[in-house]
Parts: sequence; structure tokens; C-alpha cells
Amino acid sequence: MDILFLILIIPLFSALILFITPSNLKLISTLHIALSALTSLAIFSSIAKLISGGEYYAFNQILFLDYLGAAFLVLVAITGFFSNLYATSYFKWHFQTGHTTLKHIKLNLALAHIAIFTMTLSCISNNLAIMWAAIEATTLATVFMVVSKDNKKSLESGYKYILICSVGLAFAMFATILLYSSSLNTLGDEQSAILFSQLLPLAGSLNPHVLMLVFIFALIGFGTKAGLVPTHTWLPDAHSQGPAPTSALLSGIVLKIAMLGLIRYYAIVANSAGFGFVENAMLISGVLTLFVAAFFLIHQHDVKRMFAYHSIAHMGVIAFALGIGGRLGIFAAIFHCLAHSFTKALAFLTTGNMTRIYGTNDMHKMGNMINIAPLTTVLFGVSICSLVGVPAFAIFVSEFLTFKAAILGGKFIEVGLFAIALAIIFVADFSHFFMASFGKTVGEVKFGSEMSLWENLPLIALAFLVIAFGIWQFDSFWYLVENGVNEIKGF
Repeated sequence: MDILFLILIIPLFSALILFITPSNLKLISTLHIALSALTSLAIFSSIAKLISGGEYYAFNQILFLDYLGAAFLVLVAITGFFSNLYATSYFKWHFQTGHTTLKHIKLNLALAHIAIFTMTLSCISNNLAIMWAAIEATTLATVFMVVSKDNKKSLESGYKYILICSVGLAFAMFATILLYSSSLNTLGDEQSAILFSQLLPLAGSLNPHVLMLVFIFALIGFGTKAGLVPTHTWLPDAHSQGPAPTSALLSGIVLKIAMLGLIRYYAIVANSAGFGFVENAMLISGVLTLFVAAFFLIHQHDVKRMFAYHSIAHMGVIAFALGIGGRLGIFAAIFHCLAHSFTKALAFLTTGNMTRIYGTNDMHKMGNMINIAPLTTVLFGVSICSLVGVPAFAIFVSEFLTFKAAILGGKFIEVGLFAIALAIIFVADFSHFFMASFGKTVGEVKFGSEMSLWENLPLIALAFLVIAFGIWQFDSFWYLVENGVNEIKGF
């Protein structure tokens, strides 16, 4: 059986198993963990095959695994597994307190596997139309995971999520149709006209003026799903209302998958209309997104909304790095996707612990967490340190490379704006961190002790990865990213 078919069929099969499994919490949780591990192992097997033998294709080149897609599959395999592992503990707490039912838990866990399927398909789709459909499907798979409470706010956040993202992705559909029409007219081959692997080397022969319009549509469309300003407004509401594991999947992977879609169009258009056009568009988008997110971060006291605006800010960092361009800037953008995925998954999972302790997301009602749950406080601190780019944490690496690329490129005004935005985020984050961790407890403490080691295991693993990628060069991943950069640059 082809490995690309296998990594798609396993999560679908897993969702089916969970749907038909008897309503027993322990059985459901055990199956969920085992099936998630199986999916991740299959994904790593496909990546190992790529590293040892190069790119490969399936189903008449409709599916393929290239280096760029493989770099994002790493996020699906690792962040997806640890988010799913934590979900079993998270939903157990809520079931024990009567805040959810076994029916809802089964639905949420099964949908998590369908979401993994859609994200995996997005990474390995050579056909740009199928990639668009898969990214749209991530919305449909996760919206019912976001709507976890039977109240007006939860329903409103779900409605906002699906409406804004679907309307936004309609622009990406226009980009796909326009690109196909233009390439078909030029290449005269129906199959090659929609395949990324065929379009990229032939991009120079396409009409550059049409492709400029294609990129604007793609930027609006995929940028909406990625959380770029001004179409970011769905994201804070979706994150604040959804369960912590769902927020980890959304921010840790789904946003990056949308960015992957945008990067594929970035590569095609850049090799046709020139890198200057796409870089300028991404710079404007990145700077605008960074400053809007930084402004709202200052005023956030809901810990989940704070991290949601952080997701927006770091999508701005990725856009900014792509705008700086060059080999180093593009490398920084792709690396930042991984660094932010691990960091933001850790951040949102710690909010699950914090909500259990205080019964609220409001940091004004928290405090003294260092004495109540010291390990959770340390893990919360690791996520904050990485998010603001402290040295020896993963995000520092990509932000440092972005600064370096900008300075070497002589973009000193852009560097100054980037530094100001990051400084605002730094101050806002640490003020919130100290308030929740060391301030006086104002509200009620509902669970006055640390989570068990097993419950904290996914967080510990993610924290280890955040630090490890900050101080160590993992050759296999760097190999994927470097070759992904080569693909984008047309080498």
C-alpha cells in the first residue's frame, strides 16, 4: 500500500473507530491515544522515505511529498499527537465535573482525527484545487470542536469562524481558478496546469500580470485562514471559546497549513512576476498584522484571547520573514512555523491546566500559581519566553534569522518596525505572566494542586522540543527546510 494513501486512510479509519466505539471513557481515551500515535508513526515513515529517496508521487501525481510539504507534516505528526494526548486528560476533568458528556467527548476526539486527515491532505496535495479543498475542509472539521458549549458566545464564535474563513477562502478559490485558466492557456496541458510540481518550474512562461492578481487573491484567501490582518477577527473568538486541545490544534497546525497554501502560491508567482512583488505584499501584510496584534495584546486579560492574538502576531512574523525574502528570510519563515507550532500548542495546553485550577480564563482572577502548580507555572513561563523570542528558545532562532536577513538585505526601516512590535509584545506578555504566576489570588481556587505527571506529560514534551530546537540544530528538519527553500527559489 502506498505510504501517501496510508497516512490519509489511518486518521479516517481512526475517526470511524471512535464514532462506533461504545461510550466508555477509558476505552475511548486509550483508542484515541493509540490511533494518534499510529498516524504520527506513519507520517514519520513517509518523511523518512522522502529523506532517503527524494520526492515521490501517487495517484497520477495528484498527491506528492516534497520537502516543503514534509516540513509541515512534522507539525501534524508532533503537535497533533501531543494535543490529542492532552485531550484525554482535559475531557476527563470536564466529564468528572459534569461540564461535558461522553457523546460530546467521542465527537470531539473523532473530529480531531478528521482534522488531522484534512491537514495531512493539505500538505501532500500536488493538485492546487485539492489543496484548496483540503484547507477549506479543515474549517468544517474543526468548527464543531470549537463550539464546545451550548451557549450564545460559543455558537457565535463557531458561526463567525466558519463564515469568515469560508468567505475568505473563496478568494483563494478565485486564485486557483485564475491560475488554472492562465496556465492552461499557456501550457495547453490540463493536468500540468493545476499541479504544483509542474507549474513551479514553468512559472517563468506564465503571464506575470495575471499571476500578480492571483497572488493578491491567494493572500486574502489563505491569509484569512492564517489570521493575517484585517481578516483575523474570527480567531480570538474561536480560541477563547474552544477547548484547550482544540485551540492547540488550530493555532499549532491549522494556521500553518493555511500559510503553506499561501507559500505555494508565493513560490509560483515569485518565479513568474518576480520576488520583489510578493515580498512587498508580504511585508505590508506582516507589519500591519504585527502592530494590530501587539496593540490588542496589551489590553488582553483573558489568557486564551491573549494567546489567540499571539497567534495573529506570529503569523505576522512569518509574513514579515517571507517579505524580507532571500534564502535566509524564507528559511526563517518556514522554521518559525515549526517553532510557533510547538510553542503555541504548549501555551494553549497550559491554559487547560490554568482553567482547571481557577475555573476561569481571566488572569485578573488568577495569581500565586507558582505555589499552587509550580510545574504548570514553569511550563507557562517556557511558552511565554519562547513567544517573546528569549534566546535558547525555538522562536528566538527564526526571529534572529529574520533580523539577520533584513539587515543583510539593507531593510533597516523594516527592521526597526519589526523590533518595535516585538518589544511591545515582550512587555505585554511578561506583565500578564507575572500577574497570573506571582500576583495575589483574587478569584477562587477550584483545584489547589498540580496536575499529575501523566497529565502534564504532553506539556513537558512540548517544552522540551521548544528548548531543544532553540539550542540544537536537528539536521533532518534543517535538511527539509533547506530543500523547501530551494523549491521556492526554483533551484
